[in-house]
Amino acid sequence: MLSTENVITQVRRSVQLLSSTYIVLIGLLFSITMISGYYDIPIASFTRDPTIVLGGPSYIGFISNIGILFWAFTAAICLFSSVIYKHDNNQTTSQFLFYSGLLTLWLLLDDMFMLHESFLPNHLMIPEKLVYLGYVTIVLVYLVKFRTEILNYEYATLFIAFSFFALSVLADLLLEQQGFEFLLEDGLKLFGIVTWFIFFFRTCRVYLQQL
Repeated sequence: MLSTENVITQVRRSVQLLSSTYIVLIGLLFSITMISGYYDIPIASFTRDPTIVLGGPSYIGFISNIGILFWAFTAAICLFSSVIYKHDNNQTTSQFLFYSGLLTLWLLLDDMFMLHESFLPNHLMIPEKLVYLGYVTIVLVYLVKFRTEILNYEYATLFIAFSFFALSVLADLLLEQQGFEFLLEDGLKLFGIVTWFIFFFRTCRVYLQQL
C-alpha cells in the first residue's frame, strides 16, 4: 500500500546500500574524468556505445555481445545462490558458488575488455601465451579445490564446456585469423560459454531445490 510512512521506511532500509553504491559510481565517473583529462581522451569514448563512437553498424560484435550476456547470467546466478547458501550455513557450497561466480566474472571482464588479447600483452607486456598458461593454472586449482562439489552434479556438461574453450584457444593459436577461422574460433567459444551457463544454471537450481 502506497503511503508516505511506507516510502520513508523503505528509504531508511536502503539508505546504507544506496549510499555505498552511489559513492562507488561517483568514484568511477570521477576516475574517468581524471583519465580523460590526463590522456586527452574524449569523455564520450568512455561513456558512449562503441559502435556510435567508432561510427560502425549496430551488428558489430553481435556474437561477442551474446557471449558476454551469458557470462553475466552465469555470474549473477552463482553469486546470488552463494549468498543464499551462506545464510543457510552451508559454507562449502557457498564457497564453490562464490568462486565460480568470481571466475565467471573475470572471464566476462577478459572477454569484454580483451584483457588477454590486447591489454595484458600490449600495456603490461605479458605475452598472450603466458596469460593462457595463467588461466589454465587458475582453472586447475579451482577444479581441484571444488572437485567434490563438481562431481556431485552434471560434471559431464562442464567437461563439454571446457572442451569447447580448449578448441577455441587452439583455433586462435594455430589458425590464420581471417574469414571462416573467425567464425570457428568465436563460434566454439560461444558454445563453451552457453554450455558453462547451462551447467551452473542447472547446478544452482538443484542446490536451491534442496533448501
